[in-house]
Amino acid sequence: MNLGTVIRKARRANDYTQEELAELLGVTVSAVSQWEQNRTLPDISLVPGICSALKLSADELFGTDPASKEEKIEEILAEAERMEDREESPRAVLALLEEALTQYPDSMKLVGQTAYVLGVLSHSGEESPDDRRAFADRAASMHEKILARSDDENLRGTARQSLVYYYADRGSFDRALELAGTFDTCYSAREELEFQIYWKMRDFGMFQHHKQFFLSRAIEKIPFLCRGENGMPVYSEEETARLYEKQIAVCEILYDGDYLLTNGTMCTAHSHLAEYHASRGEAEKGLDHLIKAADHAEALHEYLSPLVIDRHTVMNGEEVERFTCLLFRGGQDAAVGGGGRRDAQALLDLMADPVFDPVREREEFLAAREKTEAILK
Repeated sequence: MNLGTVIRKARRANDYTQEELAELLGVTVSAVSQWEQNRTLPDISLVPGICSALKLSADELFGTDPASKEEKIEEILAEAERMEDREESPRAVLALLEEALTQYPDSMKLVGQTAYVLGVLSHSGEESPDDRRAFADRAASMHEKILARSDDENLRGTARQSLVYYYADRGSFDRALELAGTFDTCYSAREELEFQIYWKMRDFGMFQHHKQFFLSRAIEKIPFLCRGENGMPVYSEEETARLYEKQIAVCEILYDGDYLLTNGTMCTAHSHLAEYHASRGEAEKGLDHLIKAADHAEALHEYLSPLVIDRHTVMNGEEVERFTCLLFRGGQDAAVGGGGRRDAQALLDLMADPVFDPVREREEFLAAREKTEAILK
């Protein structure tokens, strides 16, 4: 049964005239007539109102078998993932998902994935500032829709987390704090509770894994910068450089050179220090940090690349290495990422900065660049 026939039958079953249904939906009588004759389709924004007025589910309105519907939705989501794996444009992935939403507007899985792609576009350097903001606004609207309509706790959790960041970015701190307050504190978070359980179980490996997890999260935040109430940076550029130096020093103490995934943190810190010193005419210091950044990028790639399957890195698989350093010895790293390619690309972009012109022809610089380029091949 086609959509126009469904609308006509449901309208008559609810004892509405075309005029009455048109008035309820805020459209013309001609529009309702065109739908029922299958000459046009209702705008997607009208679907919830049509379903409410005619006491239909979206499945009933579109004549979709629930099992078949879910199968088709999963096929669409799988195709979106394949497009991402092929590194197709996020806009192309978005177009696929938006088209699917016109057919399955009540699928919260599709809404959630569409919001995710919109989030990717909101941070894309290839988009204009206005477009990035518009994408972020649309993603937030979809996350709010999930909170209002979905009972899937995983989708709801992701939506709440994304909205916390969104409202904080927009300066809506009361709403951001309200949403953040719906999450458990770190004292009752899953990792903290599991930490206590593994301690009691005497499961040394998992105990060490959780220890490393908590400390690594704290280490990542060492160089995070904050502005004061006047909007001015709290730390000067010199102090910021010292924060990166402290981050490196803490990692060196904790990991004894056995960095695994933390090679990414070390690469980023040395990259910032390379740019800082080179921009101040301290070419030798800048080059030294650049070389170290390249070494860590290579080490991260060597660690992650064997774990990458179709561009996705396994998480907590048996192949993931265990730490040998004293503090985390026996603990399993939580491997995530895409083989360290993003870090390598960021480092190559940095190497192109004119501040490195004084050392660009140096053998050490060329070797570091060659090492980094090899990661992307």
